[in-house]
Amino acid sequence: MLARAIEAAGGGEAPLHPRAARELLAARSLRPELSAREQVVLELVAQGMPNKLIARRLEISERTVKGHLTRIFERIGVTDRTQAALWARDHGLG
Repeated sequence: MLARAIEAAGGGEAPLHPRAARELLAARSLRPELSAREQVVLELVAQGMPNKLIARRLEISERTVKGHLTRIFERIGVTDRTQAALWARDHGLG
């Protein structure tokens, strides 16, 4: 079955059943669930604020900001601040 899927993909075909492909696309387009605090942190990142200023503004430690960012990055599927800021802009945050 795996070999057939690889051959199909190599031939330009979709190796997934159409229903499975639709469900994957639908799940991917859903907005990830961010806590209220994570949403605020992401908005501040999108505004270009560094961790130190975010921490001061929210009256939390820089370490806590970094923890929020780690979870945010995982949930929205990015690897850095720039990608997170672009994601936030594309999704109406910041």
